[in-house]
Amino acid sequence: METVTLATHDGIGELTLNRPSKLNTMNAKFFEELPQAVDDLERDRSTRVIVVTANGPHFSAGLDLKDMAPGSRAIESTEDIEALQRGFIALATTSKPTLAAVNGYCIGGGLDLAAACDFRLASQTAIFSLREVRIGIVADLGSLSLLAELLPYATLAELALTGRDITADEARHIGLLQGLYETPEALTAATRRLAQELVVNPPLAVQATKRLLVNQRQQRLGPQLALAAKENVALMCSRDALEALTAFREGRKPLFEGR
Repeated sequence: METVTLATHDGIGELTLNRPSKLNTMNAKFFEELPQAVDDLERDRSTRVIVVTANGPHFSAGLDLKDMAPGSRAIESTEDIEALQRGFIALATTSKPTLAAVNGYCIGGGLDLAAACDFRLASQTAIFSLREVRIGIVADLGSLSLLAELLPYATLAELALTGRDITADEARHIGLLQGLYETPEALTAATRRLAQELVVNPPLAVQATKRLLVNQRQQRLGPQLALAAKENVALMCSRDALEALTAFREGRKPLFEGR
């Protein structure tokens, strides 16, 4: 695989984002490889816990706008968006416990990926943002539904409607994180400790429990993702979405018209 790597040791499967020179942004190849990677770990009986991490100082800055700009040939229909959602759905519904270890940027699709995990741990370097609204679209990879399991409505609404960045301290305060650590090295150690706590439990009972939890999640996640795909197909044709992307590329403040 080009955009992610897989490694398994001591019952822990590591899925590592591997585009550090691009801030681990998500290109077309990533969306092809993510569902395959999660499926490989799901089918591997030696893997009892899945850890999602990233090479480099940043977890993920979200969608690669050069390769996957909304409204481009890569994303034109609800079917295109549903294809992008597959890896996130696989991660959110796997029978194995999942941990996200976050350093640096965790923005847009990066936050969708972290939200799909059962646990989120971070270092003080982490910065979180549901930034989609700022480029004229909605979050369509699951975070609005998944974060609703964690955050009060008003807190989630503020993050989603402003698109503002929040620090690791604020993320811990609002309940997004289960653990916060001073350094990336301390985060790595804490992630391994938690993973090992999960690994030693009987895997059949752990996976049965996880399936029950996932059953509740799926009742809301599927309809929410379908609606998000429908909304984004319409939004991607708007003048505001085009203006957001143009302004981003030109490094200026966008001027929105509501059309």
